[in-house]
Amino acid sequence: MQIRQVLIPEERAAVAALLDAVGLSAPDAVGETLYAEEAGKIVATVSRTGELVSHLAVDPAFQGEAVASELVGTLLSRMNAEGIHRRLVFTKSAYVPLFRSMHFKPVADSGVVAILENGSPDLEMELAAIRTLVERTFGLPVASLDLGAIVVNCNPMTLGHQGLIRFAAARHQAFLVFVLEEDASTFSYEERIAMVRLGTREITNVLVVPSTKYVVSNLTFPSYFLKTMTARDREHARLDAVIFRDRFMPSLHIVRRYIGTEFDPMMQTYNGLLKETLGEKLFELDRFEMGGAPISASRVRKLLYEGKTEEALELVPQSNRGLLRAIWEERHGQPR
Repeated sequence: MQIRQVLIPEERAAVAALLDAVGLSAPDAVGETLYAEEAGKIVATVSRTGELVSHLAVDPAFQGEAVASELVGTLLSRMNAEGIHRRLVFTKSAYVPLFRSMHFKPVADSGVVAILENGSPDLEMELAAIRTLVERTFGLPVASLDLGAIVVNCNPMTLGHQGLIRFAAARHQAFLVFVLEEDASTFSYEERIAMVRLGTREITNVLVVPSTKYVVSNLTFPSYFLKTMTARDREHARLDAVIFRDRFMPSLHIVRRYIGTEFDPMMQTYNGLLKETLGEKLFELDRFEMGGAPISASRVRKLLYEGKTEEALELVPQSNRGLLRAIWEERHGQPR
């Protein structure tokens, strides 16, 4: 058996065919894809981007022949050589035993797909850091706090986001705002979390924290950033909801998560999966409106791209307008 890296279109097409045969889609963009070849036929493949390992597939005729172990072992050795010692895996649930045998720890498993990890920092370390920050901020153990939470992208933050956070935070002793850490939006993570901190600074029981790689990220829910969702992507979304329910809520003693109503079909599907998974621990609030239309980040971005800066600024918190104007003008020049 030979293990090779995909380099030419013919190899890429053969790998895509194997992935399709086992119910996986070909990766859109990866740093590296390896395949195992036996008698001129590709019998297994695996990919990775940075620290994320994904798209493991083995021809059913070669299951149980240690092909996957050798292939994944080769990929992990290459990652080690590059100094990548924290590894995250998104894979089909059927491959969980393989990765456990390589000292990966499960993060979550939907029964169809799973996430595992090894190295550090791991999920428990990330949660411990957030827990320490919560206790330092509010002066009480998390177990004794009535703690609510929301997960936001805020691309950019709007009056709708601010209103939802204000509404939810008023119903709890303390409130966590998780800002998506993935940099796959118009505004960078640093810009977005700065906006959220500015927009919530007068809400005294709010703590703004990074979402980590375990909430709505390219690991847990990559289709969020593509704004499309196939049947396969639904499993990503379900797994994202399971991680929040089974790991974040118990560890941080979060009693309720809040969401706003959505009009985008993909986000409606995600909200539906959150409702199924979190049940009574989820609260959905109608989206705030202005001028007879829902306030949304996409509406703000559209106005900005159209050069209607003043109209866009009317939809964001007063505290954020100077920052948003400065970011936009630096990036796109003076408004028309």
